[in-house]
Amino acid sequence: MLNMKDSSEGMDLKGRDVLVLGIGASGAAAAKLLLQKGARVTCSDRCEEEDVQRKAAFLRGLGCRVELGAQREDFARGAELSVISPGIDPSIPLVRELAHDGIPIISEIELAFRFCACPVIAVTGTNGKTTVVTLLEKVLLSSGRRAVACGNIGRPFSEVVAGENSPELVVLEVSSFQLEAIREFTPWIGVILNITDDHLDRYAGLEDYARAKAALFRNQGSRDWAVVRAEDKSVWEKYEVLGRQSELLFSASETLDNGACVEEDTLLMKRGGRREEICRRRDVALVGEHNIENVLAVAAISSICGVVPGVLRETIRSFHGLPHRMEPIVTRGGVRYINDSKATNPGAVIRALQSLEGPVLLIAGGKDKGFDYSVLRQDISKKVKAVILIGEARERMRRALDGVTEALYAETLAEAVGLAAERAVPGDTVLLSPACSSYDMFENFEERGEVFKRCVWGVTKNDTQLLGSRNSGVRSQNEDASGGI
Repeated sequence: MLNMKDSSEGMDLKGRDVLVLGIGASGAAAAKLLLQKGARVTCSDRCEEEDVQRKAAFLRGLGCRVELGAQREDFARGAELSVISPGIDPSIPLVRELAHDGIPIISEIELAFRFCACPVIAVTGTNGKTTVVTLLEKVLLSSGRRAVACGNIGRPFSEVVAGENSPELVVLEVSSFQLEAIREFTPWIGVILNITDDHLDRYAGLEDYARAKAALFRNQGSRDWAVVRAEDKSVWEKYEVLGRQSELLFSASETLDNGACVEEDTLLMKRGGRREEICRRRDVALVGEHNIENVLAVAAISSICGVVPGVLRETIRSFHGLPHRMEPIVTRGGVRYINDSKATNPGAVIRALQSLEGPVLLIAGGKDKGFDYSVLRQDISKKVKAVILIGEARERMRRALDGVTEALYAETLAEAVGLAAERAVPGDTVLLSPACSSYDMFENFEERGEVFKRCVWGVTKNDTQLLGSRNSGVRSQNEDASGGI
């Protein structure tokens, strides 16, 4: 049986039979790392679409055995280890059978960690992960540290580890799915930004989801750090994962004696009896109170890493955020249009609404992940003059929001933008903040955001060709993108 205990020199994989489940970006990267370490690799993916076929052909060319579609009954015979991709639910029969047969099951980040030669800063949370990881990477690079951002942000951890140039620090975005199958994964600095309902199509409830997140701190010891939002500390204490490591807090609403916080209009870092000014609120280029929290989290991490305040301050001032996250598109006729396509849960929508002044026309809806949309009622009642609903979740959302504000249906995103533009007056904001994933109409949230931007430019330039009869130009794209999902 493969030795799973000694991570000081990685794992001895030479000549071992390893099974990789799922050959998306992380699965393919895991397979390449395994081959590099001398393993015999079998890859499996139930999907047989064109992109997967291309990856399969590439992996076969490297020496992997690849099976697509339904697995043969004996395809896992002889496997000594299985690496599971985050998109695969560990409760499916195949994974349960592997566990029953005593085959160790680990995630791609666990595999990469075993061979990582530098400290890892791991960031998770329901919202804000990519913003924090991206800003932190920029801060560290500006301070002269050889840092690389990877993980759930797009570039697999295994790809970085297998590369020729070893970084000084890895800044890793991790999801709850990736944390489900860790064993020894231990970040030097573990960060949980926030916790609200999400992925209820995979988890039994918030408790189950939070437990998966809490695994981030599970293996930490006295040389490690936990960075958490002060308001959420009691949540993580409940799972008994805090106490062995050092802790540093951040909060945009509480004054802290030790941690990153706000006093009046100044962001401060207080640590070890020292009090240092990070910047003023007006210096933060990112939109919204939630991004003040994100900046404070970066400040806390940067303090542990020894970044001087001046470098942090200048990087914060120059960082304007990422596409599809409260991204301003245009202001025309006094009406602002904002793309927040990345808001795939109600908590993200609440944060978006709380960051805006003036009336909002909200475009929401998409693939239904089982959320309680009634949590939106309070903020919608304060800010939203009309909500325009699209996608699979629209009827359930309408019922949850009944009586709060005017609710309209649109068949496509193009039609929704047109309806919003018709009702908008100077001072209003048209906001795409869906509270749902995109997979019923689009390939991903990025495509949804790009389609929204094209629709906005079509409306604001009086370009009727794009919108056609409210759906013609964009609907065909939606239909193409949703095929096979």
